[in-house]
Amino acid sequence: MLTMQFGPQRRYSFRGREREDGAWALHVQCDWQMEHEDSTVATRLDLRGSDEKAHDTAARLHELLVGQGLVSVESLSAYDTGGMVVLFSRGYRLAVVSDGVEDDEDWRFFAPCVDAAHFVIEDGKVAAESY
Repeated sequence: MLTMQFGPQRRYSFRGREREDGAWALHVQCDWQMEHEDSTVATRLDLRGSDEKAHDTAARLHELLVGQGLVSVESLSAYDTGGMVVLFSRGYRLAVVSDGVEDDEDWRFFAPCVDAAHFVIEDGKVAAESY
């Protein structure tokens, strides 16, 4: 699963551990592709291989999106099919495509450890739990 943090950093406790993460989180379980200008940087398949391959991909993404200076969201386009495209600064682009599998979560956007509804796309549609 691709996980990304957005917004200002905040401290909170999660399962007895102190954490510091962005105010918002995106978890993507369907097909996705991260691009930089005209080249593919990583895809869902890069996180589905061995643990070593997944860790290497996560480290590479972290270095590109955080280690070389934070990127920021410049725009977001959502589609009726449950997909979206997020354009980031410095020429990065995240394309998310719903798998369209019934009762299968595609992606969710939420505030970690905040008692509020999550925005969830399941089977290419907004899930009832989002309301």
